[in-house]
Amino acid sequence: MKLFLVSKSPRRAEILSKFGYSFEVVKPINEDRMSLKKFDPVEVLRVARTKLSGIEKQGVLLAADTVVVIDNQLLPKPSSLSEARKFLKKLSNRVHRVYTGYVLRKLPGGREFGKTECTEVKFKDLSDAEIEWLIKMDNPLDKAGGYAIQGAAGLFIEWIKGDYYNVIGLPISSVYKSLKDFGVLPQGLKVGK
Repeated sequence: MKLFLVSKSPRRAEILSKFGYSFEVVKPINEDRMSLKKFDPVEVLRVARTKLSGIEKQGVLLAADTVVVIDNQLLPKPSSLSEARKFLKKLSNRVHRVYTGYVLRKLPGGREFGKTECTEVKFKDLSDAEIEWLIKMDNPLDKAGGYAIQGAAGLFIEWIKGDYYNVIGLPISSVYKSLKDFGVLPQGLKVGK
């Protein structure tokens, strides 16, 4: 069964490749973005599902959406370096949650499955100098919450609870179980019943 990653995220493609999946990347036709002030996990799943709209490839389609939430407020991709600074100050010495909603759809037939995963992340106390360094080291403008855990921000993570890869953009352990149920396995992996 052919796997299609419906995403513009290079990080999601890197995660699937790292774990041995063979897939083709398809750009979403209709990518809806959240404009909510308050977080709703159902909306994360809806956005992921919207990315599949209009994609008619035969096989298993995978789309996902990741959001950073603190105090029930979304921290999207910052629109400026100034906003990135504000986000990082808000995350400093606090726990926040990263939610990824992912949806699988099998064509033909239209069988569908969706799930939302949550990972808690605790940042250390960040000084202004550390925030400036982080902004210089990693481009914060293309990352929800303004940071990449796999980049320089990793120095300042006190702990995480949940799937590390969820924070990057794809909860691979959960996705593996779901893809396996759809008949898609990493290359070379044979699993008996």
